[in-house]
Amino acid sequence: MRRSWKLSCATVASCLIWVAPASKAETVQHESEMSLLGVYMVPDDSRTDEYGMGVRATYGARLDESWWLEPTLFTGVIETGKAGVTDYYQQGLGADIAYRLFGNAPFTPFALAGLGVSRNDVANNSASEFGGYGNVGFGFLSSPLSDSGLRLRAEARYVYDSFDGGQSDLHFAAGITVPIGATRRQIVEKVKYIEKPVVVEKERVQELADSDNDGVVDGVDQCPNTLEGLEVDAVGCVKTDKAQSVVLQGVTFEFNSDRLTANARDILVRASEALKGQQDLKVELAGHTDSVGGADYNQKLSQKRAEAVRNYLIDLGVAPSRLIARGYGETKPIRSNDTEDGRERNRRVEFNVISEGGDQS
Repeated sequence: MRRSWKLSCATVASCLIWVAPASKAETVQHESEMSLLGVYMVPDDSRTDEYGMGVRATYGARLDESWWLEPTLFTGVIETGKAGVTDYYQQGLGADIAYRLFGNAPFTPFALAGLGVSRNDVANNSASEFGGYGNVGFGFLSSPLSDSGLRLRAEARYVYDSFDGGQSDLHFAAGITVPIGATRRQIVEKVKYIEKPVVVEKERVQELADSDNDGVVDGVDQCPNTLEGLEVDAVGCVKTDKAQSVVLQGVTFEFNSDRLTANARDILVRASEALKGQQDLKVELAGHTDSVGGADYNQKLSQKRAEAVRNYLIDLGVAPSRLIARGYGETKPIRSNDTEDGRERNRRVEFNVISEGGDQS
């Protein structure tokens, strides 16, 4: 028995040395598992000098990170070594409490202890004796061998059986453990797969942002805050090789006056930022009215309003040399003055780009 016990311990130790390097920096977590193991049995000397073979099935249920409850069932045959004599048969049903030293680590040693009911069917004895048993043991679970979480399990147990005044047996077992449900290792892989495109998408959104809506992304745009509606070049600056015009929508005045409204001042702040963003840009601020009232009066009113816009932009920090104020009165309508909507459209201030060839005419 001692020779067999030493041989079996050496086998278990060599398995531990072989499996340990396979450990990876991952975690393995599931709520339950099934283990099926082949068992080599070293019986008590008072039972026989031979050996036994058996099978053990264990169901594991997680209690917390390290503790497991393991109901177990085993059955085996113990050789008698005597010709013509029936072998011994042994079964056991019980439950163990197991503690895994490294918790959810892929490779983890464990220790266990438990109690159960045993049955011994002995040669030359027609009666089957039921009793109890207790066992303690140690073993290890290997790192996952496949994506499904399949692992190798090996263990050694000291089993005390109450049969026939008490028997001390050794069980050495090895087999496979299969997780029931998804492992944390699988979930981590899925989370990485989901999160990676989200990060890339955020980076792409930042790269493709176009704050001033001029068609040139911010990373390339050399003239920020361009007024929407003006044609720009490849680097986002307003083209100055040709005349362009955009209506300053919302730039309005108090009734029959050149005094800017509060809303108009807010809009002109944005216009000043556009001018500051492109220092070579010169513009004509063109004032227009509808046809209500006398032509001379409308001409003077449009000039005053254009100058009011110019003066406010100068107050905001735009160089006076870049701004020309010109009133056109009712001479350049863009809609019919026969309707209220048309007249409202004609009462406007335009932001006209002065081309490199000269003043806007």
